Amino acid sequence: MANHLGASAPPEIERRIYRKLLLRIMPIIMIGMFISYIDRANIGVLAEPMSEDLGLTASAFGLAAGLFYIGYCFMEIPSNMALAKFGARRWIARIMFSWGAVTMLMAAVQNEFTLYVVRIMLGVAEAGFSPGALLFLAMWCPPRILTKAYSLMNLAVPFALATGSVLTSALLSLDGLLGLAGWRWAFLLEGLPALLLAAYIWFRLPSSPTEAHWLSTEEKAYLAETGVQGNNASAHEPRQLLAVLRRPAAWMFTVLYFCMTIGYWSITYFLPTIVKERFELGAAAAGLVSALPWVFAAVVMLVVARTVTRTGERTWHLTFLQLAGAVGLTIAASTGSAVLALVGVSLAGAGFFGSLSTFQTMQAQAFAGGLAAVALAMVNGLASLSGLAGPYVMGVLKDATGSTDRGLMIMSTFFVAAAIMVNFMSRWTDRVTAILSNEPAVEPATAAEK
Repeated sequence: MANHLGASAPPEIERRIYRKLLLRIMPIIMIGMFISYIDRANIGVLAEPMSEDLGLTASAFGLAAGLFYIGYCFMEIPSNMALAKFGARRWIARIMFSWGAVTMLMAAVQNEFTLYVVRIMLGVAEAGFSPGALLFLAMWCPPRILTKAYSLMNLAVPFALATGSVLTSALLSLDGLLGLAGWRWAFLLEGLPALLLAAYIWFRLPSSPTEAHWLSTEEKAYLAETGVQGNNASAHEPRQLLAVLRRPAAWMFTVLYFCMTIGYWSITYFLPTIVKERFELGAAAAGLVSALPWVFAAVVMLVVARTVTRTGERTWHLTFLQLAGAVGLTIAASTGSAVLALVGVSLAGAGFFGSLSTFQTMQAQAFAGGLAAVALAMVNGLASLSGLAGPYVMGVLKDATGSTDRGLMIMSTFFVAAAIMVNFMSRWTDRVTAILSNEPAVEPATAAEK
C-alpha cells in the first residue's frame, strides 16, 4: 500500500514546496484551528460557574454544549460551497470574524434559553472552517506530504484543548472585575483573537497556489498537476451536492466519523467534570489537570504521523488506535482510581487524535474536484452531530446516576464500531486510490461511487 501513501522519498520540488508551506500557510491554519477549538470547547472548563449562575442541570449543560453542532451541521455544506465560489481568503476570514463576534456574545447570556440560542449561532458562524481548511491544504499538497500537513494542522487541536484548559481556568480569576463573572470575562477575551486573525487572513492569505507570489512558476505547475485537490470552481454548483448524496462512500465515511468522534466530544466537554469528580478539585484546578490527556494525545499524533508516512501502512494504525480508545474509556469507567481514570481518558484522546490526520487523508483521496468540497463538508457536518448526541447522553446519565461512568462505557462501544468500520474503509480507499493512480482516465467521482 506504500505506493499511494507516500512511503517513498518525495522529490526535491516537493520538499521545497513543503518548506514554503510550513513558513507561509501552516502557521495561519494552525492558529485558526487553535482559536477555533478554544472557542468551541471553553464551555467545558466553565461548566461549573456557568451552571451555578444560570441554574443549569448536567443534562441542560450537555444539551447547550451539543447545540453548537445543530447550526454547525446544517451550514457545513453551504459554507464549503461558498468557499469554492468566493475563494478561501475571503470566506475563511468571514468565518473567523463571525465566530469571534459570537464567542464574545456568549458573555451576555442570561439563562438556559439564551445560552441555547447563542450556542447554535456559534455553530452557524464557525461552520465550514475545518472542512474548508482540509480542502485548502489539499490544493497545496501532493499525496506524499498531505498527511504530514494534516497532522501539523490537527496538532493545534490537542494543544488548544490543553492550553485552553489552562488559559480559561486562569481567566476565572477575573471574577468580579468590573462587576462581571469570571466565565463572562473568559468568553469576552477568548473571542478577540479570532477577530484579529480574520483581519490578517483577509489581507495576506492567498486563496490558491496560483495566487502565491512566493511559489516559482515550476512549483505552481507541479501543484496544478500533482495536488490532491486542484480546481474546485464547480463545487458551488447544486449538482455537486446531489452527486455526493448519491454516493454510498460519502455516507459510510459519515457514519465512521460519527463513531470516531462521539466519544471524543463527550470527554472534551465533560473532562473537567470527570477530573473534578474523581480528584475532588475545584473548577480552576480541574481545568489544569484536564490539560494532561491532550498533551499525551499531541505526542501520539506526531508519532503516528511519522510512522504512517515512513511505512505507508494505515489500515492497522487506524484500527488499533480506535481499539485503544475503547480500552481507554472502559478503564476510565470501571476503575476506582482517579489516576487510572485519567490514564484511560488520555488513551481515548490519543486513539482519536492519533488516527485523525490519516482518516482525513483517506477522505481527500476518495473524492476529487468539485465533489471534494461538498463531500468533506458533508462528512464533517453530519458526523458533527456526535457533538450533540455524546455530551447530551453523558449529561442525562450523570443526572440519573450521579456519575459519568455509564456514559463513558457507552461511548467506548462507538470506538469498537469505528475500529471495525475503519479497517474496511481503509482497505476500500486503498483499492480506489490504486485504480485512480493506474488508470488516469477513470473519473474520481465514478471510482468513489463504487
